[in-house]
Amino acid sequence: MRIGISAGDPAGIGLEVTLRSIPSLLSEATWILYAPRSDFDANFKRFGGALKWVPYTPRMPEAPGTFRVAFVEEWGPPTETGVASPATGQRALSALSAASRAALDGEIDGLVTAPLSKQWVGGNFRGHTEYLADRAGVRMPAMSFFTPTFKVVLATTHVSLRESIASLSIDRYTALLTLIAKELERYGMARPRIAVAALNPHAGEGGMFGSEDDEILRPAVRLAQESGLDVSGPHSADSLYHRAHSGEFDVVVAPYHDQGLIPVKLIAPRSSANVTLGLPYVRTSPDHGTAFEIAGQGVADTGGMETAMRWALDLVRRSSAGRSEPKAVPVDRAGDS
Repeated sequence: MRIGISAGDPAGIGLEVTLRSIPSLLSEATWILYAPRSDFDANFKRFGGALKWVPYTPRMPEAPGTFRVAFVEEWGPPTETGVASPATGQRALSALSAASRAALDGEIDGLVTAPLSKQWVGGNFRGHTEYLADRAGVRMPAMSFFTPTFKVVLATTHVSLRESIASLSIDRYTALLTLIAKELERYGMARPRIAVAALNPHAGEGGMFGSEDDEILRPAVRLAQESGLDVSGPHSADSLYHRAHSGEFDVVVAPYHDQGLIPVKLIAPRSSANVTLGLPYVRTSPDHGTAFEIAGQGVADTGGMETAMRWALDLVRRSSAGRSEPKAVPVDRAGDS
């Protein structure tokens, strides 16, 4: 099994947490890091420890327990730790471009993406999920978050709340529910219990607090049920996430970004991972950002990266052989990430 890792923004903590995480998982796969040479060298001196690595070239034979580095194009002046710029954003994009191409070409079986900054990548870059989907020609990817107790899938991602609400439709939700069931089945989870979270307070209270739940979400749920999926809702969001965390549901579908991410980061801040559904390969990432303010200090929590790496290993195994409910080993440590 080959798992690729894109370095993220080199001014942030991506390379640090990657290098500190690999030793505990080294024996599980062939690990290939995509990174600019100067940024890798600077971080390896600080955080590489006794880790050994070799340069990677395409079509190298698989060798579990090895760490390889594929060097990518460097942009601008040398990176100063903690100081983001358009140059560090382009370095991050260079690593992501090379890693995603390797995934599409079958060079790697799964991809873990270290955090980057949308601001510093610039242009029309909206995020990893959208970029990877565009590269793969996938029309409808889904951003999801896997925790030890439940999963959250976002109906809309990196858009304003106004735009998010305006984009909701019966067709969109019906297609999303079908995708969720199909993708989780791909990972060995037969007939997941999917709960649709309401958009409005109390699921609209019969139209008193908004009509979207009755006019959009409820018909989509009904269509999904008629197609044989185990779907229910819309459920009032204020209690739904606790119900899922307690075991009543496997998946919650959130209508917009923050409704879904707040409970994930509250309940499982260091033991959840971002998983993109709909890609032709496994892609995971830690659920934290670049943390420029603590980069290079050796204090960044590695829990998020280790969890993302464990999920990548687990899902690659399950995507090639249908098995029982995926269950990554949770990692939970104190510290900033």
